[in-house]
Amino acid sequence: MLFLGLDSGTQSAKVGIWDETGTCVSRASRPLSVQTPGEGWAEQDPAEWWSSAAGAVSEAVSRVEVSRVAAVGVSFQRETFALHDDEGRAVRPSLLWLDIRAGAEVQEAVRRVGAEAYHRRTGKPLDATSVLPRMLWLARHEPLALERASRWMDVGAFLMERLAGIPATVSAGADTTGLVDLRTRWWAPDHLAACGLDRLRMPGLVEPGHRVGALTREAAEATGLPAGLPVVAGGGDGQCLAVGLGATPGTGFTLTLGTSVILGVAHGTASVSPLYRTLIAARPDRQFLRESVIQSGTYVVKWFEESFGPPGNADVPRGSDGLVTVPHWWGVRFPESLPDARGATFGWSHRHTRAHFHRSILEGVAFELRKLADDHRAELPGGASTRVRACGGGARSRTWLGILAEVIAVPVETAAEPEPAALGAAMLAAVGAGAFPDMDSVTAAMVRPGETIRPDEAGAAAYDALYRGGYLPAREASLRFSRQSPAS
Repeated sequence: MLFLGLDSGTQSAKVGIWDETGTCVSRASRPLSVQTPGEGWAEQDPAEWWSSAAGAVSEAVSRVEVSRVAAVGVSFQRETFALHDDEGRAVRPSLLWLDIRAGAEVQEAVRRVGAEAYHRRTGKPLDATSVLPRMLWLARHEPLALERASRWMDVGAFLMERLAGIPATVSAGADTTGLVDLRTRWWAPDHLAACGLDRLRMPGLVEPGHRVGALTREAAEATGLPAGLPVVAGGGDGQCLAVGLGATPGTGFTLTLGTSVILGVAHGTASVSPLYRTLIAARPDRQFLRESVIQSGTYVVKWFEESFGPPGNADVPRGSDGLVTVPHWWGVRFPESLPDARGATFGWSHRHTRAHFHRSILEGVAFELRKLADDHRAELPGGASTRVRACGGGARSRTWLGILAEVIAVPVETAAEPEPAALGAAMLAAVGAGAFPDMDSVTAAMVRPGETIRPDEAGAAAYDALYRGGYLPAREASLRFSRQSPAS
């Protein structure tokens, strides 16, 4: 049997097909475009979610015997949402998780639902990425769009409707919106009412690994898969990624070096803290995932290379000859919400080159991760400190992984599978189709470790001194400036 995993992300839709041993027999991807029409804005045409997904699935299945595919699982970008009318047309472009335009509406959202009550109920701090303030922004600035809207959909519900004809999303993914009660694992009625969503049709909520329905005839024609194929709920991309990395409580950190950087720790209980957001894990056994997010990850590296050119091959030492970058290009979310915070680079002199700036960005992201990791270690001594399992586009840079290993001072293990979120969706499809009895058995069968990069002892000591004596003071100075800046 084969299992197909679809991961609809921010910049591309990725598809993989795996057998029961975790061997990938086919993969494909299609790009997605992101529009940034204003400062802090990030939008996408919802129609691209389906066109990219269908194109990638069609290419991947063209290389296999399609009758062997037993089920489809879906992973999707989180916190992104679209509004549709009765005819199924988007009334405006979707708002991506990257979008932080609603900073001014956060205080109004706090007034309506209470910051502490919201956090306790949802596991998520109330910030500019939450759906509630973004809906308030739309009500204030685009009331005509809201008048035309009759349905709210996240990416998971949109794709599930296209695949199986059922508008349902997954609790482990929809929870990031701040609209889901962690206890009941269902929409929080007062949160919907607080932002006007109580008048719109919301998608159904299902559990990860649940068989939602069967592939429709229209979806079969678009993808090349057979009609009637089981379609299984996966989860949000971060939650499915943790599945694809084999994350369970006590096995260390998971790390996504993608457009944003996400540090995760699997846990058995739904504790709440300002240091992280507590999410429903993409597992049928009701575990949880603690996540801390750096908004700007490979995005900053890509911005640098597009703006200034490649860094070249210059040999830049640890510490970038005194150059320190605080990577807050898209604000700060943890351990406090500062959407107006911006990046800064300190220590410029005549000797610095593009290569120094580039390495200082890699080091800055690693230093910011060190701060988040130390926060988690203080709450979870032991298991969370043993290793980091890394994936994402940034994990292809051995230089960056080496920096991370020395800055965080633990071994960094790469994923053998380059697309663990898609693999996680396929693993959930395998459980949903009955090929495996539970997540532990499918993890043992389908997850493979990659290379392990161990920190150099002297390098770790040098970075520890740079972190304490250089990065932390620079970070505080940058945040102090952002708080005092007229733009904030």
